[in-house]
Amino acid sequence: MDKILMIEDEGMLSELFGEFVQMLPDVEYLGCCSDGHTALDCCMSKKPDLVILDIRLPGISGLDMLRKIRKGLPSTKVIVFSGSLDAYSVRMALEGDAHGFVEKAYGLAELNKGIIAVLRGERYFSQGAQDYVAKLREGKA
Repeated sequence: MDKILMIEDEGMLSELFGEFVQMLPDVEYLGCCSDGHTALDCCMSKKPDLVILDIRLPGISGLDMLRKIRKGLPSTKVIVFSGSLDAYSVRMALEGDAHGFVEKAYGLAELNKGIIAVLRGERYFSQGAQDYVAKLREGKA
């Protein structure tokens, strides 16, 4: 059973996500942390298999959290789930070795595709993020 932790400061979104994840087969929902400091402690103690991570967080930014999680828990996979889609955010996610990037605008159905893919060992970037990845690889972003 895969353990998933969400790091998100928007209460309604984290509640919806919690209800959604609890319906998925073979997944244990570890809960949601709403700030970077609490989230880092929670990650280190609960050792999730997958973290769903917002970029904008109080305390420690999501991109700093990404680097700390990947360093302290190298086997934990991370999907950046953000309302901010720009070349900088996608570049930082790639440099931080995120396993995926899904824009919040695509909703939980798209995030579900990302979760399934990443838990299978794949990388997953929603369409808008894929466009930035291509531009970054071409040196155009």
